[in-house]
Order: sequence, then structure tokens, then C-alpha cells
Amino acid sequence: MARQGSTTRRPRPTTSKCIAAALLAIVVLLVIIVILWLTVRPAKPLLVYVDHAAVTGFNFTSGGSLNGTFDITLRAYNQNKRAAVWYKSVEVGVWYGGTYLAGAVAPGFDLPPLNVKRIDVAALAVRAALPRGVEATVKKDRSDGKLPVDVHIKGKVRFRYGLVRTRRYKLRASCSPVVVDLSSPSSFDRVNCHVHI
Repeated sequence: MARQGSTTRRPRPTTSKCIAAALLAIVVLLVIIVILWLTVRPAKPLLVYVDHAAVTGFNFTSGGSLNGTFDITLRAYNQNKRAAVWYKSVEVGVWYGGTYLAGAVAPGFDLPPLNVKRIDVAALAVRAALPRGVEATVKKDRSDGKLPVDVHIKGKVRFRYGLVRTRRYKLRASCSPVVVDLSSPSSFDRVNCHVHI
């Protein structure tokens, strides 16, 4: 016979049960994070090409500095099916044998999934004197009619999946060798860039 008015006491959870529940919650949280990361991360890399490169007003001053503008046409391709890419800005640098020759900044743009964007950049030559050895080899290449340069691209990108945006990623691309044909500016062979995010 049960006494009236008495209540049955529930046993208190033990310390090991509390630890097991906390570990289970952590595992579930980690699984959710991994699933989100796998679905949100870009499945395919971005592709960047140099479609055309030419130089106008190319000469040296008496002080050994370079004059000219490198006209570069880039093509960015987003091969992701789900993610749009937002480029905050794109910095383009033209290098010759480790020496910075010219640079420019292109404005930011949005690149929808499976889409291509053409970016025209006019990189002005730096107004500083080039090292003597570099100046001599550039003059030799100019007389040969072909100037091999490296084009380096830096930017910050975000991926967008509908309303969800990722954090900003640093994009770096190296395009080498980009051979500028000084004798025939309209002829150019497309250069694939190595992209790292």
C-alpha cells in the first residue's frame, strides 16, 4: 500500500551521463558543420585566363624608367553550378623577371554560376628607374619584338549560395609566361592562370 502524499524521487543524472550528453552534442554539432562546409564550399575552382596583352607607348626615359601602358584582357570563368562569386576588387600586376613593371586595380563585379566575365585592365608603367640589368634585357626583348612578362592577380572574393554568403577568401592567380608581341599587337595566344584561393 502506497502512502498518500509521498512523491517518487527521480534519480539524479550521474556525472558520466552528463559528459556523454555533452560529447554527443559536440559530435552532432561537428557533423552539422561538416555537412554545411561540404555543401557551401566551392566545388570547382575559378578559372582565370589572359585573353590578350599588348603595350602602348612603350619606351624608356633618359633616366631609365619605363613609359607605357599594358593593356590586358582577363577572362574570369565561374564553373560552379550553385555558387555565384562576388569579386570585391582585382589588383593586376605586370612583372618582368621578378621586377614590377606596371599595375592597375579593376573594380569589383558579380559573377553568376556558370558564367564568364571579361575584365579590361590598363596597367600603367611605374615611374621609377628599372635596375640596369633589367633595363638592358627589356631593351633586348623589345628589339626582338616579344616581351615575356608575368601577370599576377590578387583579389578578395565571396561565394554566394542564394541568400547565404561565405566569408571573404583571398584569390591569387599567376599567369606565366604572357608573351606580348610588340611587332603584331593583335596576335596573342591565350594564357591559363594558376588560381589559388
